[in-house]
Amino acid sequence: RHLLRSEPGLLERARAGELCVGTVDSWLAWRLSGGRLHVTDVSNASRTMLFNIRRLEWDDELLAELGIPRSILPEVRSSSEVYGMTDPALFGAPLPIAGIAGDQHAATFGQACFAPGMAKTTYGTGAFLMLNTGTDPVPSANGLLTTLGWQLGPDAPATYALEGAVFVAGAAVQWFRDGLRAIRESGEIEALADSVDDTDGVYLVPAFTGLGAPWWDPYARGTIVGLTRGTGLPEL
Repeated sequence: RHLLRSEPGLLERARAGELCVGTVDSWLAWRLSGGRLHVTDVSNASRTMLFNIRRLEWDDELLAELGIPRSILPEVRSSSEVYGMTDPALFGAPLPIAGIAGDQHAATFGQACFAPGMAKTTYGTGAFLMLNTGTDPVPSANGLLTTLGWQLGPDAPATYALEGAVFVAGAAVQWFRDGLRAIRESGEIEALADSVDDTDGVYLVPAFTGLGAPWWDPYARGTIVGLTRGTGLPEL
């Protein structure tokens, strides 16, 4: 929406069928196929706010509300099927492009959370919990996201999940290193934390890019509370 309205002429070009828009996986499929494939999978589509996760199709009501032409969006396919072949010039021979999945969805599948009730947590730049809820989208009563997990083939039922997100986890260590310059290497953080028995009541809320579950507040900002004259880097 922002791009179509901030760049003169883009909306007209979109309506004329001259543009296509997608997530990173769509761009990769486009490039790998030599411009023959404009596709995405249900898990990536479900995170665009333009997709009906129950009907497994772009939602005309949402598209109309945001003023986005349906024609510019990629074809939505399952997470596991042969979408097409790579351009032979890239690898010396055409190779099948046969799998697309979103970030945390792929991690959940990779951790073998195949049955309803199974969950994984990922600790990286952020921290993410995803719980397999089976073939039914389960509304959360506690501020989690209801999302598509994956679809294993065009004729297979979709698998749904609940997700909670902490946007900043490992990124807080990067801030400690690069922003505060309190350490030189990320690995030093463990010895620093181990040098004290507890935080002495100090709490850091690393809402550097807003708060995730269950508040979903993009305008929240980080804070440190409980500081005393005796607080040092180990307590932080």
